[in-house]
Amino acid sequence: MDYIQKFHASDKIHIQVFTNASEEVSASLNNLAAGNSTPISLSTYNHNDNVVMYYAILRDLEDAVYTVTINEDTSEPFIVCSSDDLLEETVLIRYSHKSNNSAFDNIFWVDDIQQVFNFRVEAGFKPGGYSPRIDNEQYRNQMQEIEELYAVPYDVYNLTIGNSNGVPYWFAKHINRILCLSMVEIDGTRYVRSESSVPEMTQVIEDSQLFHINMALELQNNDIAGIGGSPEAGSSASFPAFLIDHAKDGEMLQFSAEKAAFTNVDKVEV
Repeated sequence: MDYIQKFHASDKIHIQVFTNASEEVSASLNNLAAGNSTPISLSTYNHNDNVVMYYAILRDLEDAVYTVTINEDTSEPFIVCSSDDLLEETVLIRYSHKSNNSAFDNIFWVDDIQQVFNFRVEAGFKPGGYSPRIDNEQYRNQMQEIEELYAVPYDVYNLTIGNSNGVPYWFAKHINRILCLSMVEIDGTRYVRSESSVPEMTQVIEDSQLFHINMALELQNNDIAGIGGSPEAGSSASFPAFLIDHAKDGEMLQFSAEKAAFTNVDKVEV
């Protein structure tokens, strides 16, 4: 085993098991350090007439190495640790969705209660991964002078996943699916995928099964309001505007800074 996943004692670990209506499910939490097993109390949710979901949330676990056994199958080991050092070395990704229709085999809404999943991983935002961006519209007049019609700055951050040892390849698949959802929080701040970016994987060493993963993200809420308020909104579809008033044959269009639009004129003034 090259990698073992870590959780902080404050994290919530969701378990969801889907079966047909006639199948029974049992689960147990195995403390490998103490050498004992504890039954997990499972609730049920009828997804439809044929599928039943058994689910539970593990929380407030003691520091130890655990596995979970569901019927005959046992998970890979995972660590639960209450040390604050773990918080400094990892980030907590919380994710959910606006409905139960998603790229996941998960239920995000049980009746009217939203389920928010926790995924902790060695990751962070390096200063060198920051990239300032701008969405703007400019007008250049006949004198080739540029006027900024509108400009909205925004930021792109590169999330680097994996410490010096790296993480398994399936982390990239999991992160890619997480970023298809409507709610993604990283250490309490909401992020979205930057345009059509996807996780980029780099092997830690040749022939290794562990990788470093990079992903371009943006803040979901671009809070750029200054003391005087937010910049004016705009888009390439709405700027520049055209104000045509009683157009006549032979007239031309000239940009009016006063009206922030192209207007019809009978002669071009420079």
